[in-house]
Amino acid sequence: MTTPREDRLLVLLSRWRVNLGTALTIVAMALAHPGHPEILRAMPLVMLGVGIRTWARGHLDRKNRLTQTGPYRLVRHPLYVGSFLIGLGVSAMLGTWILPVLFTVTYLVMYLPKGIREDRYLLSRYGEEYRAYAARVGAVFPRLSTAALGAGAGPPIHFEWQRVIGHREWKTWLGVAAVVGVLWVMASVFPDASWHVWSPLLALRTPRT
Repeated sequence: MTTPREDRLLVLLSRWRVNLGTALTIVAMALAHPGHPEILRAMPLVMLGVGIRTWARGHLDRKNRLTQTGPYRLVRHPLYVGSFLIGLGVSAMLGTWILPVLFTVTYLVMYLPKGIREDRYLLSRYGEEYRAYAARVGAVFPRLSTAALGAGAGPPIHFEWQRVIGHREWKTWLGVAAVVGVLWVMASVFPDASWHVWSPLLALRTPRT
């Protein structure tokens, strides 16, 4: 059990994640010096994240059940995993090696409180069913055991594109396409660092190959 003060802190950290993420995205774009090789190398990581999120959305049914199928057989928070991979891939495209490190730290600060709150909510709603699920399945890392890889409790639920569209996952697809498109244009129009207002810091950028 946690104290009311701890609960308030978790709520505050969770709600500020969007503002913090927006501010850091602006800083990251100011530091960015993307190149076509970096974008192409990181694209599989981004697409893996998109695929995991889409897979999860196709199984997620918040209203009627505790989802334990699809990627939820392996981890309790596959949407967080997918979002992390997308963000890590995009930060790797920016041409500055330190940005993926900063992104990882920032992501943990933003989403760890949210994950804790979500676990508590699901435990309060589903009780022993969620307690058993959490004991069997890791939060973001799979537990490669027979129990973890087995089917979830209850009837099997299949992937449905209707759920994907209903959860508006297409917004993620459009957002990723827009960001990658902008970075590709930046790499095409500004192929060197001479234009950049942060050029003194670009000594930290990933070496071109």
